[in-house]
Amino acid sequence: MKQIIILIPHGVQTGGPEALHQLSDALIRQGHDARVWYVLPSDLPAIDQLHRGNGLGPDTALRLQPRPNTVADYEKYQVRLAEQIVMNADTCVVLAETYVHWLRYFQPCTPMVWWLSIDNAFEYLAVQKINLNALRSERVLHTYQSGYAHQVIRALGCHRTLPLSDYTPGAVVSDGLPKTDIALNANHKVLFDVAAIAARLERENGCKVHLIRGMSRAQVYEALGRSRLFIDLGNFPGKDRLAREALMRDCCVFALDVGASRDYALPEECYFKPDQVDQVFAGAQQLMQQYELYLQLSLPARQAVLRERMVFEREVAGLAHAFGC
Repeated sequence: MKQIIILIPHGVQTGGPEALHQLSDALIRQGHDARVWYVLPSDLPAIDQLHRGNGLGPDTALRLQPRPNTVADYEKYQVRLAEQIVMNADTCVVLAETYVHWLRYFQPCTPMVWWLSIDNAFEYLAVQKINLNALRSERVLHTYQSGYAHQVIRALGCHRTLPLSDYTPGAVVSDGLPKTDIALNANHKVLFDVAAIAARLERENGCKVHLIRGMSRAQVYEALGRSRLFIDLGNFPGKDRLAREALMRDCCVFALDVGASRDYALPEECYFKPDQVDQVFAGAQQLMQQYELYLQLSLPARQAVLRERMVFEREVAGLAHAFGC
């Protein structure tokens, strides 16, 4: 029986590691032997030393330290800890894009790269870290979370590809909060002056603007629950979770027309070019006055979020078939 080993950074709580946990959970429920290796930064020099000493040849059993999960939010996902990786074709190794430079260590295995965030992968695609021809090998399966990721990996010359998205946890949400406000992504991915944008939005719309930055999950959900509009002027390196969580809370979304943002299937009026951000203010005024209309126009995007789990389960089954499981 084939075994699937999923590498997950230990103790990291972001969208990528959660998607990897979702993959583990789905594979186990579908009857496959999926195992998780929680990786520490110190594991890279250790495995590299083995590789340089020819200690990772065919049928070698790489012994692992079975570290437990430490993130409470991931306890809902089924996980079995990996204790070893047998270096042969019956071992399928799943590498997120930030581990793409680890491909060299698993030559005898059946490798897969899951491109969750394209922008985050660029530093690992340097010629000093990876030979791109290793990526282009037909034995490497490439799965992509977004259309943006698919375009980039095809441009890199990787043609053995499959879709593999993720899903937004939780059922349909009804917070029951008064929806009078605007929420604004204010994390480090936003290059614009979010404080100035927020001040102008408050002045022109007579409402509170919540800056989504350094909040707990509960605080984020409350801010989105109170908002009619969520504005994200980030770079969308992948199909970010925040916009989808906003849609689930009947919060319309304005997005910068870059990266993977088109995967949300928002109304055309809700996309803004990077050199036309000033149009956001007029758009926000219109939306705050005609919220119900924009909410109706956003229904296809919201329905896409609600279908994510069903789509993901089918994609996982397709992945297992591609692995020969």
